[in-house]
Amino acid sequence: MGYFDALSGANFKTGQDGSKLFFPWGILGRGYAIASDEDYRRLQQQIKIYMIVSLVLIMASGSAASSWSSFLVAIPLIGFYLVWMRYVLRRLKRSNEKLTLRETANFQAQAHNAVILWLLGLLSAAFVVVSIIMLIVDPRNWLLAISSIFFFGLCAAKIIWMLVLRRRATIARP
Repeated sequence: MGYFDALSGANFKTGQDGSKLFFPWGILGRGYAIASDEDYRRLQQQIKIYMIVSLVLIMASGSAASSWSSFLVAIPLIGFYLVWMRYVLRRLKRSNEKLTLRETANFQAQAHNAVILWLLGLLSAAFVVVSIIMLIVDPRNWLLAISSIFFFGLCAAKIIWMLVLRRRATIARP
């Protein structure tokens, strides 16, 4: 399973009744039952494509222009997602099931390759260190430095959590 499969797959789960559920707002909202396996696969693929395109556009705009341009690109992408979800969710039946943070972390921990998780964790920690250095060397960019420390610190913490969950699952298996 690829990186984006693991990211997009965290918005889906199998319900208690065996139905496939989609959580467009992640842990912040209720799930929606998907009628068929074909619809499930199609929606999963569409979410994955949306994530890839969004990441590429945000990163390209941030590297081509100022760091604020990434925020300007993200706004229409979020708007598109909101409109798209209004259209998609009309066809789905609302479920009372919720998605927990532990379920998404467990899914991602098992879906990502352990080596990739370690590399992402080390990369996140390196970005935190570089951001701290940037804060010391160039305090005029304090907003970028602090936001980078915060963001990549959260990334590192989540990756460590996923590595712990992955290890626990390995130990629990006979």
